[in-house]
Amino acid sequence: MRRLLALTSLPALGLASLALAGCSSEAANVITIDEAPLEYVPEGKADDYRSTTGKEYALLARDTIVLEGDELLLEGEARTARVQELVELRFKAISFFAYEYLAGKSRSDANFTYGNFRTTIRQQTFETLAMVERPDAPGTFDFDFEAEAGGPNDLMQKVPISAASTFPLAVPILTRDELESGSYAKTYKAFNAETVAADKLQTLDVAISAKSSEPDAYPNYTAFFEDGVLDVAIHVGGDYNEERYDLVAARDIFDRLQSDLGLTAPVSDFDALRTNSGPFKGTLDANGRTISVEVTLIHPDMNKESGVGYEGLIALYKASAAKADIVMYDGHAGYDVSYSGIVVHYNPRHAIAAADFADLELPAKYQLFVFNGCKTYTSYADAMYKNRAKTVANLDIITTVNFSWLSEMTRVTTDLIGNFTATNKSEHIPRSYDQVLAELNSGRSWDVIYGVHGLSDNARLSPYADTATLCATCNGHAECPGADNLCIKGLGGVAGCAAACTDDTGCPEGYRCGAVAAGGSNLLSGRQCVPTTGRCE
Repeated sequence: MRRLLALTSLPALGLASLALAGCSSEAANVITIDEAPLEYVPEGKADDYRSTTGKEYALLARDTIVLEGDELLLEGEARTARVQELVELRFKAISFFAYEYLAGKSRSDANFTYGNFRTTIRQQTFETLAMVERPDAPGTFDFDFEAEAGGPNDLMQKVPISAASTFPLAVPILTRDELESGSYAKTYKAFNAETVAADKLQTLDVAISAKSSEPDAYPNYTAFFEDGVLDVAIHVGGDYNEERYDLVAARDIFDRLQSDLGLTAPVSDFDALRTNSGPFKGTLDANGRTISVEVTLIHPDMNKESGVGYEGLIALYKASAAKADIVMYDGHAGYDVSYSGIVVHYNPRHAIAAADFADLELPAKYQLFVFNGCKTYTSYADAMYKNRAKTVANLDIITTVNFSWLSEMTRVTTDLIGNFTATNKSEHIPRSYDQVLAELNSGRSWDVIYGVHGLSDNARLSPYADTATLCATCNGHAECPGADNLCIKGLGGVAGCAAACTDDTGCPEGYRCGAVAAGGSNLLSGRQCVPTTGRCE
């Protein structure tokens, strides 16, 4: 739960003081406020987002709504409910215009020169901190709100920030009809405040600060391998381009699953692949245990199969979501939760809207969902976490902050699977999310900003570590349990077993997660739990 923004702390945030400063609390209709003022401290969201090339930012600002006509006669709960409804409409509008300003743009966009900070708003995070009705203007409510945005690590150096750590956000002065109908989304599509008359605009001073993120962590490999099968489903979404990049990508994925990952295809060639062909198959030595790797590939032209159709493709995605360990969507995506989602075909459009993710039949087991499309950070994760079967304990989600590239789709998809099934001398090496994301955020995808949600309860210690063997005398890595747990020299004149980790919190008492020279091991992990004293006693 976030802390309430204290009235006394507002000036420190660079926001104007409340209109009723100096008045007693009895003189105002206070909708949301604690009994005593609290200092506002930005907190991490429960899902603890993390990226190697970006971070989350807290946005704080003040806005106003005004009751009109018969609304002024409302009292009690009815009045409060109407005010909150109008606040929610304002949130939606502010989210839209903040997105238009901060979001990354291409040169073909009409507002390419406006903002363009490779950043996007996380729509569902708008939250009222305090709301007060002005005693000298009944029906006028000032409210302070917080929201979150995902952006590059250097965003604070790019946005025009004042000495008070605020930036100006221009919003058109909207009529009540525009606000309630949402027509501004069409009227001001590709919005550029520089082309709108000043008397038609209002400016919000938005305080911005970088949020702290959870330490790097591991996917839950133990849960993935619990039943002896790593079950991956890849669903390629429909494409509206004449070149049909969806089919180009699907063919490339078909080839790379074999050439790059060494999996056995269920059919001889791509054209023979059907919805009932079965998965690509392989095996994995997971710390001495043989795990089957099964990857199913679904693409839009499978709708042509008898009895499948576009609704059949939607049903196949739902079936994957109901059972697979890793569910990947590669396709077009966007900002509007009622429109964007899992799109299997355009013209006519067939899709699962992101707003409907809460109704998917999902299992209680741990899963990873990957949404590889443009700006899925804005709503896809929050929509998934509304599902009654899911919490951060059993769901991780990878999203994108900026544009994703169709030309990079196959590399990202196969690299992701390859990272989860990485081996050294045929033994599985559990890679952390930072290691996985660093590879996704490379090449042309450097500006996409792939990130993961759900790290609050993920392990910071290798799933193959045995803390009972820490500091056990060794002569080589093979004498330490788990392929990623190393034999470390120089621990007080002896060599001792360590354990792969991502953060000090993953190590037992008396040990820290320190950087080690892993030369010759061919391991990506260079951090191991070693004695805090530097000596194995």
